[in-house]
Amino acid sequence: MSIATERTFAPPGPGTWFLDPTHFTRPVTRFHAEIFIEEMHRGFGESLRRYGSLLERLDWAFVNGFCYYHPQPLGAPPDATDHPPREVWERLAADHPEIRTRLATSATVFERKLWREDLCRWDEEVRPALQRERRELQQVEPGLLDTGSLLAYLDRCREHQRRAGYLHHLFNMPALLPMGDLLAHCQEWTGRTTGEILAPLAGSSPDPLADREELAELAAAVAADPRASELLASPARPQEVLASLGAVAGRTSTALAEYLESAGWRPVNGEDVGDPCVAELPAVVLAAIRSAVSSSTRPQAADARADQCADAAADLRAAVPAPHRSRFDELLAEARLVSRLRDERGSCADLPAIGLTRRAILAAGRRLTEQGRIYAPAHLAEAGYAELRALVRTGSGPDAAELAARAHYRDHARYADAPPMLGPPPGDPLPPDWLPPAAARLERALGAIVLAMFSNPAARTEGRTVHGLGASPGVYEGTARVISGVPEFDRIQPGDVLVTGATTTAFNIVLPLLGAIVTDRGGALSHAAIVAREFAIPGVVGCTDATAVIPDGAWVRVDGRAGEAAVVR
Repeated sequence: MSIATERTFAPPGPGTWFLDPTHFTRPVTRFHAEIFIEEMHRGFGESLRRYGSLLERLDWAFVNGFCYYHPQPLGAPPDATDHPPREVWERLAADHPEIRTRLATSATVFERKLWREDLCRWDEEVRPALQRERRELQQVEPGLLDTGSLLAYLDRCREHQRRAGYLHHLFNMPALLPMGDLLAHCQEWTGRTTGEILAPLAGSSPDPLADREELAELAAAVAADPRASELLASPARPQEVLASLGAVAGRTSTALAEYLESAGWRPVNGEDVGDPCVAELPAVVLAAIRSAVSSSTRPQAADARADQCADAAADLRAAVPAPHRSRFDELLAEARLVSRLRDERGSCADLPAIGLTRRAILAAGRRLTEQGRIYAPAHLAEAGYAELRALVRTGSGPDAAELAARAHYRDHARYADAPPMLGPPPGDPLPPDWLPPAAARLERALGAIVLAMFSNPAARTEGRTVHGLGASPGVYEGTARVISGVPEFDRIQPGDVLVTGATTTAFNIVLPLLGAIVTDRGGALSHAAIVAREFAIPGVVGCTDATAVIPDGAWVRVDGRAGEAAVVR
């Protein structure tokens, strides 16, 4: 029995609850769960209302640290698992003021291209404001503050994290609706897979870590400086190599400082204050620099990705019936326009905010560790917000053993061991033909995007072949490297096939080295699927048991179109 299945998994409320296979790589800390649920409900609820969706919200809950969600349609009781009969729905739609308002709103969304207004607001107002707030917080060194000032600073970081989380989900609809619209139409027109339809979006979200310019500048500085290049190749410990590079006079040291300021305090193994950040992992930083220097000598890779994207778009367009091709062109253009917003909501909003909160928590954790109250600074991240404040101020609250046990559970509990669904089986959604045309189009698009993000296929392993979703086309053979987390990144060699539970932004560091990606979890809009398309390498996601079936070091064949990975030898 696994560490997760030793616990009881009960529905957190009425209705059907689905395991979220996308947002988190492992169970979530209490501190982060307290923020995520409230801000997700608030932000996504407002986004759905603005676009006139008949989905009132997604209810979220954490069961033993695992994330579950429950779709709550507008006007439906919480325990409903199916839509009402048509005559009941029509009476409800006529009598329910909010349903009438949303149907009227949805009638204007596609004509106005409402997502364009929101993208402008993001670019001109929201993102710059978040960046200003982050810079102000980052200028404070929490380790130098007294206890009262440190707690006040932690409060500021937490409020910034709350605001960033809210804004992330406030922009869910503009980030995702045009992609869902493209999916829904192309599935009807062509019958192509989700991965094939999304393949032409490659290149439209080029900056998932929001530090590409800083890293490119650092790579150029190192490549132009023989001394820096020599230091980069040194076999010394990563922290020693970075210290040496930071001491190189001129462009290299400046570029390294700017890169660390930009990327240093971002989680690299999830989206939680319990996950380590770039600055805590010198081996990860060094791998990123070495990978960037290597990539800078191969500019043809970008051209190859552009060619593959153009070929994918042309192939998909040819499959669309001729009368619909101009409509296809418009849908693809709108999806490409907003595609970057999906990643920027994380890289410019909650990821750096989470990292800054963690930085403050670690500063407090070091003091408690020195006082002998906890075993390791990072264990303080396992406390809830009220618990954390009490521990820092008075030392009261969960003891060192309890926090260590929470950390051990999160390190060892696996998503594969959590039930995929809690509660009664789900019913059928509201038939689109009961709705006005614009509302039906919006609900089909939203349904398509939710399915692409959250669905995980059932295990279909056949011998030594695993099956999942074909996320990025192409066929590749190479050595399987089964990776459980960031500390194992140093085992990855150029040309390897990454086999892992799920990827996060951490894996962007090693992506240029990979020949293909295979994951246990994730849908067609998971991180692994998106980056496989961005790097034009075959990708198969949602295989359920790839890490258990494929041995580390085996020679595997990955077919991104068929959605399978087979052990050859």
